[in-house]
Amino acid sequence: MAEKGLFIEALPRDGVVTFLALVKEKELRQKRTGGWYLYLLLSDRTGELQAKAWDQPEQTAALFERDDIVKVRGALELYNDQRQLIVQRIRRCEAAEFQEADFCPTSTRDPEEMFRELLGFVDSVGNDYVRSLLQSVLNDDPLVVTAIKLVPGGVRLHHACRSGLLEHVTSLCHLAEKVIEHYPRLNRDWLIAGAILHDIGKVEELGTSRRLGYTTRGQLVGHVALGLEILERHVARAAGFPVEIKNMLQHFIVSHHGEIDKGALRRPASPEAIVLHYLDELDARLEQAWRLIDHGPAAEEWTAYVPSLERQLYRWCPLVEDLGPCPRTNGVRCLESSTEAKLTASVEENGHR
Repeated sequence: MAEKGLFIEALPRDGVVTFLALVKEKELRQKRTGGWYLYLLLSDRTGELQAKAWDQPEQTAALFERDDIVKVRGALELYNDQRQLIVQRIRRCEAAEFQEADFCPTSTRDPEEMFRELLGFVDSVGNDYVRSLLQSVLNDDPLVVTAIKLVPGGVRLHHACRSGLLEHVTSLCHLAEKVIEHYPRLNRDWLIAGAILHDIGKVEELGTSRRLGYTTRGQLVGHVALGLEILERHVARAAGFPVEIKNMLQHFIVSHHGEIDKGALRRPASPEAIVLHYLDELDARLEQAWRLIDHGPAAEEWTAYVPSLERQLYRWCPLVEDLGPCPRTNGVRCLESSTEAKLTASVEENGHR
């Protein structure tokens, strides 16, 4: 495996450097004096860097495509007070030469392991029609089979990483099991099916690019309509598929956002649809909150204001001194039983328990 070299964030202001980067943008542009040059926007998980190739731009452009990982050597210089790279040598990297996580956010879980878990949930569904439909979607649909292991759960708000959708859906299935233990009257088959299908349209909306963006169809149609298309395609293959089951599966897709002003076409109208909406919201918001807490500036008590949550998030417990950082945090101090400690202190001060 090739050495990553410096991350973009750590590159010096000038000098000759060699490093690996993702090609986010690639365009032949015209020089003011005539002729062409190749413009590139390079990135990794720490930042972006503009680059230009002045010599043999057409031949250089043919060596790689947008979304490829490249090894580049060039000279850094300042242009309008911003660093840019003048490319000297560049080539496309093979898959064995780099780690995906260096260039775009990636789920911490293995996608193959998560997919096996998901298939296990599908196999456990009791209703023959529902189980067969889910197996058809996950195993037989060429638009789904590969994409579901790669697409993000979102672009900015939650699970914005490769394999993020699969992580989100698998998490919802596990959450559904916990809720069903407490509310056994819920229909387990409905909840598992809803968890798997509610965002299935994102396999076409977001695509598999390392740049974590929307496809053209995704921007024009959206994942709810695309999810209904996928469902209809597989229902049509199943002879005698009951319309009542189809109606409920469609309802999970159109209602999972909860409220009309939040993107739902209908408000949840069954106990299972209500539970699916709140589990979806819980899993999405907690992933977002923990990501903001873990990646904020070290030793800051609060995150920056989060427009999508309409609040700041509290990052640590300032009442406890000299605690080591909790696992997977960025220097954030916390106390597992801080509420219990405060209650105990308050009770003891009042002389009774």
